[in-house]
Amino acid sequence: MQFVIDILKIIELLLFIYFAGNVIYISVFAVAGILRVTKSNPPFTRFRHITLVITAYKEDQIIEAIVKSALYQDYPAEKIEIILIADSFSPATLEPLSKYPIKLVVAKLNKSTKVQSLHLALDHIPANTDFIFILDADNVMERNCLRKLNLAFDSGYKVFQCHRVAKNTDSSFALLDAISEEVNNNIFRNGHRTLGLSAALIGSGIAFEADIYRKFIPGLTAVGGFDKELEINLLKSNITIEYINDAYVYDEKVETSKAFYKQRRRWISSQLHYFGKGILPGFYALLIHGNIDLFNKSVQFSLFPRIMLLGSLLSIFIFKLFFSTALPWGLWFITFIMCAFAILISVPGHFYTKQTLKALLSLPLAFFLMVSVLFRLKKANKQFLHTEHHFQSHL
Repeated sequence: MQFVIDILKIIELLLFIYFAGNVIYISVFAVAGILRVTKSNPPFTRFRHITLVITAYKEDQIIEAIVKSALYQDYPAEKIEIILIADSFSPATLEPLSKYPIKLVVAKLNKSTKVQSLHLALDHIPANTDFIFILDADNVMERNCLRKLNLAFDSGYKVFQCHRVAKNTDSSFALLDAISEEVNNNIFRNGHRTLGLSAALIGSGIAFEADIYRKFIPGLTAVGGFDKELEINLLKSNITIEYINDAYVYDEKVETSKAFYKQRRRWISSQLHYFGKGILPGFYALLIHGNIDLFNKSVQFSLFPRIMLLGSLLSIFIFKLFFSTALPWGLWFITFIMCAFAILISVPGHFYTKQTLKALLSLPLAFFLMVSVLFRLKKANKQFLHTEHHFQSHL
C-alpha cells in the first residue's frame, strides 16, 4: 500500500512541475506582451509589388465577398496581384469569379491541403513581386493592411505575422475562440517580440519576402499544421518572424461546439506531432548552435492549451480541498491564480462585457470537449479536416 502511495506522490509532483512550468512560461510572456511598445514605422520609401495568395477549398458560399474585399485595399491596384487557388469549387461559383481582375487558378487536388495549394501558387507568382501575403478564404483585411505591411518591410525583417482578429462573435463559442486568439496574440506574439524571440505563426495573415516564399514553401509536406512546419524551417535558418500588431486581418471564428471540437482536434494533433519531431532537435540547436528561437518553439509545442490548463488546475485544486495528498492545496491554488492572471491580462479590454460573461458559461463544455479530443488524436494530423465557413463580413 505504501508503494502505491509513494507512486501517487511522485505522479502528483511531476504533474505539478509540468503545470507550474506551463504557468510560469505563459505568465512571463503575458506580462511582456502588455508591456510591448509599438515601434514607429520607418519613413515611406516606395510601394512594393504584393502578391496575395488566397487558398480556398469548397468555399462557394463566401468566396466572392472575400475577393471583393481583397480588391478594396487602399493600395495602388497596379502593385497588387491576387491569386485565388479555387479547389473543388462548383462551376456556378467559378463563372462570376472569372470576371474579377484576379488570377483564378482552378484546382482539383489529389490531397486538398493548404500546402498543396501553396505549392500550386508558385507557378503563378509574378517574377517582379516583392512580397507574398497568404490569406485563407474567410480572411478579410482591414482597408489599409497592405500599406502597413509595405512600411513594415522597410524594417529589415523578411517574414511577418499580421494581427488576426475575429470578424464574428455572435455565438458563445465564436466569442471564446476570439478571446483565445487574442490571448495567444499577447503571449506568443507580442510577448515573444518584447523579449527578442520570434512571433508564432498562425496559418494565415503571413507575409514573406518573395525569395523566402520560393525557398521555403516547396519543402513543406504537412497535411495539418503547415504553419508549424514552416515556422520550424524558418527558425532553423535563423529567420526572425516579426509581428505587426496594428495590421488587422479578420478571421471567422468557429460558432458551434462541433466545429470547435473538430478544429481543436486538428490543432492539438499537429502540436503533439511537432513536439515529438522537434524537442530533440530543439535541444541540439540550443546547445550546439545557440538557437534559442528554435528551442523555444519546441518548448511551446509541449504546452497545454490554455483552456485545458486553467480547467485542469481548477479541477485539481477542488479535488485537493477534499482529499489530502503530497503537495499542499495552497501550491495548486497559487498556480491556478497565476494562470488565471496571465490569461486575464492578455484579454483586450473590449471583451469585458455581459456577452463575455454569458459565453463563460460554455467554458466547462469547451474544457470537456478538449479533454475528449485527447482520446481521438490518432491520424488526425494525417488527414485533411476542413472547417466550413459561412460568415461573409466583419462590417
